[in-house]
Amino acid sequence: MTKETLLAYKNIRRELQSIEKQIMQLKADARSVKGVRYTDSPRGRGEPVSAQQRYIERLEELSALYEDKKAQLMESQIAIERAITSLPPELRILMRYRYIDGMRWEDVNAKMYISEPTSKRMHRKAMQLIGK
Repeated sequence: MTKETLLAYKNIRRELQSIEKQIMQLKADARSVKGVRYTDSPRGRGEPVSAQQRYIERLEELSALYEDKKAQLMESQIAIERAITSLPPELRILMRYRYIDGMRWEDVNAKMYISEPTSKRMHRKAMQLIGK
């Protein structure tokens, strides 16, 4: 696991939240007047698909794409969480503050009551352990 991968955690969370909003919007659109079909009569062969039906199909297609991307992002998130969870407690806390919570180094040092050289040493050790 690289530092860049760990730093990507915040962006993964943001993108997941954005995708969740998009999926909720798609579901709302599907329930809206535009997505409701007012006739339940069956279609004959060769009869063109209504605009509403095409609209719903596109919404479902887009929703499936969002769900796939969401699953990929969640896999990355799980990998990062597992890597950090595998660390000893003190290193795990340091890495969680820095990469999961997105705290600045100064805030991490203050919260853990450690000096900058100590946090750098701990960070190097944590990176060695999760890089294996």
